[in-house]
Amino acid sequence: MNAMMKSDSYPLLSESAEEPSRAGSSALSAWQGGTLTCLERRDETANSASFVLVASESVRFDFMPGQFVTIGVDTASGRQYRAYSISSSPSRSETLTITVKRVDGGLVSNHLLDHFHAGSQLEASAPAGSFRLDPADVPESIVLLSAGSGITPMMSIVRWLRDCRSDVRIHFIHSARSEADFMFSDELLALSQQANFRLDLFLTQPEQTIACHTGRLTPEQLDALLTEASDNADRRRFFLCGNYAYMAMVEHWFAASGLPVEELRKESFTPAELPPAETSGAVFQLTVPSFGKTAAIADGQTLLEIMEAEGLPIIGACRSGVCGSCKCKVVEGEVERISTETLTPDDIAAGYALACNTRAHGDVIVELAV
Repeated sequence: MNAMMKSDSYPLLSESAEEPSRAGSSALSAWQGGTLTCLERRDETANSASFVLVASESVRFDFMPGQFVTIGVDTASGRQYRAYSISSSPSRSETLTITVKRVDGGLVSNHLLDHFHAGSQLEASAPAGSFRLDPADVPESIVLLSAGSGITPMMSIVRWLRDCRSDVRIHFIHSARSEADFMFSDELLALSQQANFRLDLFLTQPEQTIACHTGRLTPEQLDALLTEASDNADRRRFFLCGNYAYMAMVEHWFAASGLPVEELRKESFTPAELPPAETSGAVFQLTVPSFGKTAAIADGQTLLEIMEAEGLPIIGACRSGVCGSCKCKVVEGEVERISTETLTPDDIAAGYALACNTRAHGDVIVELAV
């Protein structure tokens, strides 16, 4: 295990000792959530770190590359919940790793970076998320597009592919501010020297210590890169993760290029700005009968805002309508669902909504699990 834990490497299974998850841990039960202990902290950059986590019991971490866990930590402001992508590979199922980057005003991320070390504990849910690479449906070629901390779920995908499907062609296009902000740099630069792996790095403030493109990624550069790289295999899939502006640019390019939308997987790492609410100025009532709570909610206000303010047990992890942790059931009342990304048609028909992206336009009765 120690060889795997080096801060500057994530060796191929063939280069390390026999990996426990292939030597019997498949018979272990899958971890379903609970307390995790930090086995090791690895500082990736000056403002980011990876936390290698283990469960207290003998289990395997069963997830698909690209998925996330929702964690709960106790801060000076009380218990807080956030969703973090898993950066490790499910092929090495004895540990689970999350990578955290410092952000301005980031209550949970900054708390972890300042206070979380080997031996620290946190609570986490079982892995989830629709942004994933299904091991049963792997294309011949994969294009990964990420910016900033959007690199973290991509590393899970890359690491699983190098462990289990090294025949798949990977074209990794990543954007960062500078070399100092380029997470997993040693590992990715080493992989870029191997067959079936191409890395194109875009830095807005390069120091010229590594090969890179200067400036922000543009649609014209995407045209050139993906044409010259001969990535037009019969089966090609795109994975996109980053901030809202970056993703909007890539999605616009994707649509303009006439590529099949079903081959694009995406996940935002910043809450999309909700469209302006058409509000009457009226004030309604939000009622949660199972907890005996009734509170005022303004026309156009989100359900999550009020339920959090009232101390109700709802988790607002991603706060952008993509993780599904704030799913609740609208039993009665008029609401506007802005995002339904993690809801099925049956969910919507049954009244379910994502509280962070659902606005009230009348008196509302909401059901939460007790």
